[in-house]
Amino acid sequence: MAKVDQAAPQKDDSAAESDHTETIKSQILEKTGRPPGLERVEVCRHHNGNYRVNMWEKLESTGDSVFSTRVHIGASYYLKVSDSGEIVRSNPPLTKL
Repeated sequence: MAKVDQAAPQKDDSAAESDHTETIKSQILEKTGRPPGLERVEVCRHHNGNYRVNMWEKLESTGDSVFSTRVHIGASYYLKVSDSGEIVRSNPPLTKL
């Protein structure tokens, strides 16, 4: 049997181009404001321009442990985003926190 050279599959750059994580983060913070105790904004890409955004906030220290920081999701949004990264729709609606 003869060995057949096969070209390596081409990497699909459209997936990398359609990941608008930083654009979405800046829009979220612009529309909702920066809540006190904000730990991080987590953007998870789903399918067909849909994203889940979780805003993690630090909880007030209860004095139980100085070595652990307690955080929780203060706000969560399910977004529809355009091809250019603009937020088209949000559930729940984006309002100032």
